[in-house]
Amino acid sequence: MTRWATATPGPVYLRLGREAGPDVFGPDYVFEPRRVILLREGTEVLLISTGQQTARTLVAAELLGEEGISAGVLHVPSIKPVDDAAIAAAAASVPLVVTVEEHTVIGGLGGLVAEIVTAHDPRPLIRIGIQDTWAESAPNAWLLDRHGLTPERVADRVRRVWDRG
Repeated sequence: MTRWATATPGPVYLRLGREAGPDVFGPDYVFEPRRVILLREGTEVLLISTGQQTARTLVAAELLGEEGISAGVLHVPSIKPVDDAAIAAAAASVPLVVTVEEHTVIGGLGGLVAEIVTAHDPRPLIRIGIQDTWAESAPNAWLLDRHGLTPERVADRVRRVWDRG
């Protein structure tokens, strides 16, 4: 993404995490603006994530799978531009859509996906992220737990919603 950003004329916003995370892609990965990538198939829940949160979301999907909940994971590397049709099609294939992001749930990935899903094929959607509050400064592990972004907390939130469904 850094190479793409430096070669792109005009303003670009590139968000970087403060801590290293596991690689989701191999060294041959090439960033393509707009493209979304299905990393895991699922038939009951679609977890949509971006950035470093995607690695944690993949672990959450595995935890849900161990409990018999089939969870897919869709990685959205760029918020704008984005492939609306691909997100809409992926969301239409499951009864529950969940966005997971290290960002406020307002004005980021969750808001974008909510707009796409409601415009194409409305269905239940849960947005996991930082609520509309002032953020704290603390170690990353503490912040992830506080805002429900650890794999265990994401899986627990999805499980509670799924069990009520």
